[in-house]
Parts: sequence; structure tokens; C-alpha cells
Amino acid sequence: YGEWNAVYNALSFGIAAMGSATVFFWLQLGNVSKNYRTALTITGIVTWIATYHYFRIFNSWVEAFDVNEVGGAYSVKVSGTPFNDAYRYVDWLLTVPLLLIELILGMKLPA
Repeated sequence: YGEWNAVYNALSFGIAAMGSATVFFWLQLGNVSKNYRTALTITGIVTWIATYHYFRIFNSWVEAFDVNEVGGAYSVKVSGTPFNDAYRYVDWLLTVPLLLIELILGMKLPA
């Protein structure tokens, strides 16, 4: 149970961190130089995509296992619903190109 709970809490923390980062980045758009607003917008898109995929991974994790408590003792068993780990690869497929675009915009590289 300890390992299952650690993953559960780590995914929950990831959702909170990425979601709040998205809000923060987008709220700060008016506080940065106009030259960097597009890069900051992309930063928010990247963290929003990550939030969505962490949420999907979290739900898949919860559905893949049955957690039972009897007399204060917890047990974890496979539920029969497969854990979908493909979400992280889709996340990378979407966010890595955006991060490269953001890097180019932030460095002000010529076209």
C-alpha cells in the first residue's frame, strides 16, 4: 500500500503543481515584456497539457488497482483494468516541440 499511496500522492502533487503553474504563467502575461509574451503563453500551454495528462494518468492509476482497508490494514490488488502509461508519451509528443519553440522565442534567435 505504501508504494501505491506514494505514486498516488506524487501524481496528485504533479496535477496541483502543473495546474497552478499554468494559472500563474497566464496571469503574469501583462507583467512581462511584449517580446516574451508568446513564449510565456506557450509555457502555460505546456503546463496545461501536462496537467491534463497527469490527471489522465492519475485516473488510470486509481482505476487499475483496488485498495481495501480491513481493521486498519490496507491491501492493494490489481483491478483488471489496465494501467495506461501511454499518456506520458503523448504528453512528450506534444510538449517537446512546444518547448523547443519556446526556447527559440526566449533566446531571440533570428528566423
